[in-house]
Amino acid sequence: MKGQNVLFSSKSDEWETPREFFTTLDEEFHFNLDACATNQNRKCSRFFTSEDDGLNRPWSGNVWCNPPYSNIAEWVKKASCEANMGGV
Repeated sequence: MKGQNVLFSSKSDEWETPREFFTTLDEEFHFNLDACATNQNRKCSRFFTSEDDGLNRPWSGNVWCNPPYSNIAEWVKKASCEANMGGV
């Protein structure tokens, strides 16, 4: 299982969600914003990069977020706040 070792590497926070996994969830939730992406791994046409600072921007609609695990607590807090305001 050579490829699995990279999944547990701490060399990068920019792990892309597998397309098949996202597509399955997108069929149910119809995401319109990827709140934490790069130009290369974005899953929605509307997305925030690290330069856009998705933690400090309002989210709207149905939001997909695959946060950097080095700062996951802040992203979970942000997602909870947005959900409490009616976001999905």
